[in-house]
Amino acid sequence: MKRFVCLGVLALMLAAIPAGASTFLAISRGELVAQSDAVVQGTVVKVNSFWDESGRIIVSEAMIQVQEKIRGNAPSVVVVRTYGGEVGDIRVDAPGFPKFATGERVLVFLTNAGATAEVTAYSQGQYRIVRDKAGVEMAVPTIDHGVRFLNRDGSVAPAPKAVRLDTFKQMIRSAEIERPQTRTAN
Repeated sequence: MKRFVCLGVLALMLAAIPAGASTFLAISRGELVAQSDAVVQGTVVKVNSFWDESGRIIVSEAMIQVQEKIRGNAPSVVVVRTYGGEVGDIRVDAPGFPKFATGERVLVFLTNAGATAEVTAYSQGQYRIVRDKAGVEMAVPTIDHGVRFLNRDGSVAPAPKAVRLDTFKQMIRSAEIERPQTRTAN
């Protein structure tokens, strides 16, 4: 009887989890800056999806024309690789991973900001740049429906909010980066 009750409770818990949900560890803006080699603002000029070298997963590459290097160093054109995309009639949706569209303006935190980069911390490192009703440029997080972020203690982290682009860039430039301390021999 006890086993059936436990299985019933487990079934109820699983039913409460949204289908297709993805969970990621939330990181602070300071951690996002510290883990990034560069932060850039630019426009997506091309998106190309293809099968990876193994032929088992579809990946996409977005070519971003960099208008401003906010922090760190990056080439004037950055190619960002991410999971998901569409090849022929096969589409792979990767909730929580960055998605790009030709012509969109973005602010991205980059890891390996060389020839082919990745967005730091999945979609937490990607913001779309849009104008609000008053004409103010805003950095809007690109969080998919069904994606949630957890704090290190397991509690649900609040969803990131849109912020004025100029304010956000200033915060990025002035972010204190925690560096590992080196010990010296006494």
